[in-house]
Amino acid sequence: MTMRTSQDFSAHLRSLRDDPQSVARSIAASGERVVGYVGNDVPVALILAANAVPVRLRCNPQASPSHADLFVESSFSPELRIIASQWVQGALDHLHSVVFARSDDSGQRLYYYLCELQRRGLCAGPRPLLFDVAGLARNASFEHTLESTRTLASQLGVAADAVARSRGRVAQREDLLSAVRVQRLLSAPLAGSAARAIEYAAACDWRTSFDEAARDWLTTAVPLSAPKRVLLAGDPVPDDQLHTAIEAGGGTVVAELTESTGTGRRQGGDPLVGIAEEFQERESPALSMRKNAHWISEYAVSHRADAVVVWLSEQNEALPWEIARQMESLRAGGIRALLLARQPWHIAPAVLNRITEFCR
Repeated sequence: MTMRTSQDFSAHLRSLRDDPQSVARSIAASGERVVGYVGNDVPVALILAANAVPVRLRCNPQASPSHADLFVESSFSPELRIIASQWVQGALDHLHSVVFARSDDSGQRLYYYLCELQRRGLCAGPRPLLFDVAGLARNASFEHTLESTRTLASQLGVAADAVARSRGRVAQREDLLSAVRVQRLLSAPLAGSAARAIEYAAACDWRTSFDEAARDWLTTAVPLSAPKRVLLAGDPVPDDQLHTAIEAGGGTVVAELTESTGTGRRQGGDPLVGIAEEFQERESPALSMRKNAHWISEYAVSHRADAVVVWLSEQNEALPWEIARQMESLRAGGIRALLLARQPWHIAPAVLNRITEFCR
């Protein structure tokens, strides 16, 4: 697809929102190998170094997970249930393999379920792979993570001399996303819903043409005029409805604390060692909250947030244990906060109205 104008790029973003696998299917149909990955705790550089095109498995939240009901429990995250349903229906057959991360409880369980179903001949689809990171700060944990990195590289068919180059490509994409985040922090910022659309689509289209079109689009995007600045924390939200509800109340999401983050450091030397170090150092929101009772409030202050919205899914059993101290810290700091706990995947209109009124 050629994206010559900002309208073309906006249409492309909408297309990937509605059908996150559209680019991947097109690339696979041309004969290129496409490898999927689940979540953001997977080293995309290894997929690129295997001369394959990466695509993050996203899903339309309105999609039904019913085809997975026979082998996936209701305690799985809704997104993983939908992915499981797509898998058994053959909707992911264009992928060569899919990499799961052990750091995601639903993801790593689904990996084992799919391996067993394929072993028994009960489903087909791509080859499931697992990336296993031991996050403890000790030598044995790092050695385990490094071995897992080498195993995944071998399973993908990575050429050793291609890893450094592929890490450079990942750095280019991260530079683009960093430019988006910088525009979110301006006094007249890029709308949070627009920023989310780019970040969502970027994981589904790793072509360099996407980077070029996104940078052109950013130069023409109309900023918001002095909106209320809102920090969104908790679980990843299923779509952009929270963002648009916040914007309807005169605010915008300037930053999100909903997925694991890395240090941004790029180690020299052996690139596989660098990847292992990078992913071992990543922290999930639950871990960041556990380590620092003031994590959200400190982030809100540093980003000059006027308010915080915390959204927790009903399936997450880790974050609710950590959120009480965070809310207490926000209250002590005089930062307005709205806690939405035990939320279903399909966000109710009453919840969206509540968010809009809170921002007003």
